[in-house]
Amino acid sequence: MRLEETQMFAQSGGEYWQSTAVDQGRNPISSGFSPDKKQARKIAISEMLERLTYHRLMKGGLEERRAWGLDSHPTACGFASGFDKSNTVLRSLAEATERWVMSLWIDDGYYITKVDSKKVFSGLDPISQFFVAQFDDVLYFEKEVLVQVDTALLKFTIAQTMGLKGNGIYPGSSAQIAEGSIWQHALLESYRHLLGFKNNPSRPTTFPDNKVEFFANHAAIALEQIERAQNRNWPLPQIALQKSLSQYGGNHYIVRTIFAGWKDWSEGPLERFLY
Repeated sequence: MRLEETQMFAQSGGEYWQSTAVDQGRNPISSGFSPDKKQARKIAISEMLERLTYHRLMKGGLEERRAWGLDSHPTACGFASGFDKSNTVLRSLAEATERWVMSLWIDDGYYITKVDSKKVFSGLDPISQFFVAQFDDVLYFEKEVLVQVDTALLKFTIAQTMGLKGNGIYPGSSAQIAEGSIWQHALLESYRHLLGFKNNPSRPTTFPDNKVEFFANHAAIALEQIERAQNRNWPLPQIALQKSLSQYGGNHYIVRTIFAGWKDWSEGPLERFLY
């Protein structure tokens, strides 16, 4: 495995680095995106270690898979990887919150606030505006969620972007606990899904590529699922599982958090708008 790095988006008004870990066949394993080259590299390496650990755990015995919730949720949802334990725990909680919110939104019809696109755009940084320009239109949704962890009550902000292009829709999401822009990462994900569709001429049959391809041609099906979500009486999330491990001499951490009452993104029919 090796890192391939590219300086990108100078035309957007800022210089950013894309660092991608690839295997011997140059197939991408993980990626990092940042205005700082070292940070982009760090994100890519950490994500690579997360995915390698996930695949190792999936190949383990039933007892180990159960301990990590992989018997009931056999995807990487809720996993986080990092070099600082407390930060990794927070990011795992954030991802678990994001997954829980989207499942309740799409599967159970709980309402998420739609944010005025002009108001959002005026506050975006140049690179985020560049991402927006790649679409015909972008829809923005936002949800604040309180999560109780022991005696502490943490507030996470979940951002959803829906990039519309032709007959397609390309979702992106972000979950943050700190102050700052919540939209850049969500827009980056939408843009990556658009590129993934453009650069993949085949008709994939496995999750999540099959969903990217399907919704690149069926935006109306996704929008109908979004529009029917009207229940404003959100429940409070409850942590069902949280597990962690340290590796490489205690210099790297893997954490997984799962909430009760959500359905894994890989479940259900192709038309279910989650990936």
